[in-house]
Amino acid sequence: MPVWLLGMSRFSKEEDRMAKIMLVMTHEEVNANIAYSLICFARYGSAWDTGRRRRAWLADFSESEREAAGRLFRMAHNWTVGRGVPDTVQMSRKTFHLWQKLGDFCASI
Repeated sequence: MPVWLLGMSRFSKEEDRMAKIMLVMTHEEVNANIAYSLICFARYGSAWDTGRRRRAWLADFSESEREAAGRLFRMAHNWTVGRGVPDTVQMSRKTFHLWQKLGDFCASI
């Protein structure tokens, strides 16, 4: 079961640094709850460069989500073909939700 912690995000701006609830997941929980390999293969596969995908991407994701997804795509690639998933992963609720949304989107293209 993922554990929620109260912590600070290292990615937040200095003036916006407030305590956030962070989700801490083990390697097994990441494998069970985040479709990072599907996201990696969809992003770096041939289906990504289609007009249908571009239109759906613009319609389904806000500008801030599209910017944040760039980091998640790199992380998914690193976890899939690079170093693998770390023993523990810490993320915010918003990031976890974006992982889920990316997984659903990539499964639909």
